[in-house]
Amino acid sequence: TQNIAGLPTLVVQGTVASTELRPERQREIEAGVDATLFGARGTLELSIFQKNITELLLQRTLAPSTGFATEIFNGGELRTRGLEAALGVVPIQTADVQWVSRATFFTTRSKIIDLPVPAFRVGGFGTALGAFEIAEGASATQIVGNDTLSAPQIVGNDTLPIGTPVVRKIGDATPDFNMSFNNDISYKRFRLSALLDWQKGGSLINLTKFLYDLGQNSVDFNTPITVGGEETTAGARRLALFGRQTAVFMEDASFVKLREVTLAYEFPEELVGRLWGRARYAQLSLSGRNLLTFTDYSGLDPEVSNFGNQNIARNIDVAPFPPSRSFWFSLRVGF
Repeated sequence: TQNIAGLPTLVVQGTVASTELRPERQREIEAGVDATLFGARGTLELSIFQKNITELLLQRTLAPSTGFATEIFNGGELRTRGLEAALGVVPIQTADVQWVSRATFFTTRSKIIDLPVPAFRVGGFGTALGAFEIAEGASATQIVGNDTLSAPQIVGNDTLPIGTPVVRKIGDATPDFNMSFNNDISYKRFRLSALLDWQKGGSLINLTKFLYDLGQNSVDFNTPITVGGEETTAGARRLALFGRQTAVFMEDASFVKLREVTLAYEFPEELVGRLWGRARYAQLSLSGRNLLTFTDYSGLDPEVSNFGNQNIARNIDVAPFPPSRSFWFSLRVGF
């Protein structure tokens, strides 16, 4: 709503839908195998899949004479391939002790197979600080940024000399793989369980470090370094490269996390019956979450996402809150 000469009006928005607009279509094929091993003491699950999404919802620019600026239409294709595996074993199983261990593995790769519009960016703060770009033949989660050529490059009929500024892929938010290890150990009435998560690879844009560099108070800002025979500091060097080499604020998002540990005790039925005759069982447990993190990432948490839990434009760190570590007691009673 806008006002013209003090009178309220309605303004037509600049975006319109194609008259032939249809839903996106998804087709997936999956193959897998489940096996029981070691006399039912082990299980193996293995799956591979390929998902193709066609009729993507895209935007294109219209002629101003139409009265609109942008049209939403169907076009393009996205392909995702992945592998999932899980292995479970029972190393110990006696009358008093039982140990159940399970490991899972997951990896995925995406590719834009067809794109009927020019490449476009969907997140980030421009190529100087890193941006996510959708381009035909590229990963859907690639990160592009500014760079300078370290060697001559032929483009068409031209040869770009050393030092020419270019925009190119500098990383990808999708990790190489994710794994988790879950162990559950029971000894008589005690039970101990732990979950360990491992992520290998994935790129993260650390703009919190950039903000600290601007204030000259990042942790390593005054660390002496030598570049080309000249002495400088790590922070000053990053600022000197700002706008020319975005990769100086790109980091590896690999980590290992002790995600959760729980210790529980189940009270004897006789004791539960004496304390509360209608109860069948009672269990007391102590749990902790986000207990330990092992990573080379210089920020607070390599799982950060300033723009929420979305598929694209996730891995951007801009002054987030630190992750919380929590502990809690719980009492479960069954009737």
